[in-house]
Amino acid sequence: MNRQLKSANQAFKDAKWHEAALLYEQVYQLEKSAKVNHLLVKSLYEDQQYKLAYQVMLDDPNSYLMDQSHLVLMVKVMLATNQLMMAHILMASLPQVPEEVTTLITASEQQFRQRPDFQTRYQAFYQLSSQTTLQQQRAFEEGKQLPLSEWLTAARSLLTDPFVKPIVRVSVLEMLVKLKRSERYDFRWLDDQNYSLNPNQLVPLADMPIVSQLHASLAEVINTDDPVTFQLYQNELGLQTTLLYPFVDRAIQSPDLWVNRLVHGDLVQSAQLPERYTLEWWHRKLAQVIANMTTV
Repeated sequence: MNRQLKSANQAFKDAKWHEAALLYEQVYQLEKSAKVNHLLVKSLYEDQQYKLAYQVMLDDPNSYLMDQSHLVLMVKVMLATNQLMMAHILMASLPQVPEEVTTLITASEQQFRQRPDFQTRYQAFYQLSSQTTLQQQRAFEEGKQLPLSEWLTAARSLLTDPFVKPIVRVSVLEMLVKLKRSERYDFRWLDDQNYSLNPNQLVPLADMPIVSQLHASLAEVINTDDPVTFQLYQNELGLQTTLLYPFVDRAIQSPDLWVNRLVHGDLVQSAQLPERYTLEWWHRKLAQVIANMTTV
């Protein structure tokens, strides 16, 4: 490995990027260190293997936050793979954004606006409500390539559009939380009512105490010796809490009762509609929403 590393370093020094990338890849398979990761990503980036550079970078993303030069490389790789919004989210997580990074993002956004398909791509995100669930989710992902100002304009409309699937509305809101946006937005929640929210004041879903309480309750009800069944219920519970964001604890008053209903179902079958906002009402509401996701 020492011989390969020495050869890779020499190729890197000589700016023979393709050769360096091949050699560093061999070294990286034997030693997945942060240093080799950085050298491999740099070589792949300079060799214009942007997607592969992005994949390798994701092996150890936090190591790129240690100094400005590696942060700049990280942003360059993101922008080369059309991850504009992800670059903005990264910047929102930093205490201070280097001027060089701001310049790179601004230039990338200007270039994107000059693309002949810019308006088409912008409209596809802005008007995604006319599409099926799968198409809406695809349009949401593709929307991450848009410049920030256009994305925010579309997001404000999507958050209250009744024809946008709930899972997509939540995904847009979660992006605003990651972006730490402090202006207020109206958000159409799962009860079909609009609420005024400040994304920067919302707790991310993964950090909500109710979520960990629910999974603890599930572990008590389901025998973890049956990992397949446990995972199935865990996935369903994860989807339920995602759809209920950001007011999970408003819908779920008791984690134990909620999990018991999830696992054992409605023990008393009744054609009568349950009272609004009760546990049974929420379970039926979620079942309907999830069924629509798989059929529309």
